[in-house]
Amino acid sequence: MRRMYKNAQGKRLPGVTTVIGQNLGWNKQQLMAWANREGQDGRYHYDSSQKAADIGTIAHAMVEADLKGGKWEDLVDLRDVDEDMIAQAEKAYSAWEEWKSLVDFKLLESEIPLISEEYQVGGTIDIAVIQNKNAILDIKTSNGVYEDHKIQLAAYGKLWNENYPDQQIEAFYLLRLGKNQGEFAYYYWPELDNAWEAFKCLRQLHDLKSKLK
Repeated sequence: MRRMYKNAQGKRLPGVTTVIGQNLGWNKQQLMAWANREGQDGRYHYDSSQKAADIGTIAHAMVEADLKGGKWEDLVDLRDVDEDMIAQAEKAYSAWEEWKSLVDFKLLESEIPLISEEYQVGGTIDIAVIQNKNAILDIKTSNGVYEDHKIQLAAYGKLWNENYPDQQIEAFYLLRLGKNQGEFAYYYWPELDNAWEAFKCLRQLHDLKSKLK
């Protein structure tokens, strides 16, 4: 579900993932190579990427339902969702359950939409937790961890700090949940200063593009 973010004046703002996705150009070669491989294997790359995104959305909904209660089916659009996609999402969710059983954390918030009035951007944080330190935890169902993931985490940290100045983020975690075998990988960064600098450049570029049209 795509969220709409507005500032205090009611102006619509771009989301963190939109700013990154539309302006980060250095990963284009990898994406083009992947799309080419999909074509060689007889698959339309858009269908493949959309299905992967839908599986990730379902897995996120399962995690959110686990944290907040309720049914995950009420959190997603089930049109065009087949049993295979649900089965893959369930494998990712089983990885979440395994990780959760091993890690002691206290939930602060989950799936919380925030606005930065300073940087005029919005974002929805997967999970904010206390695990020795206040931390942002982002969940991914991708096959790897990429630079844009760290940029996204850094931006979420700034969003949180602006809205909760008395609960400053001191750590960043990324939990990658495998949707093929149900494995998980856990990453930790004490700071993401360079990633934040990269996001600020992307935010500027996002506005500059409209002035070039």
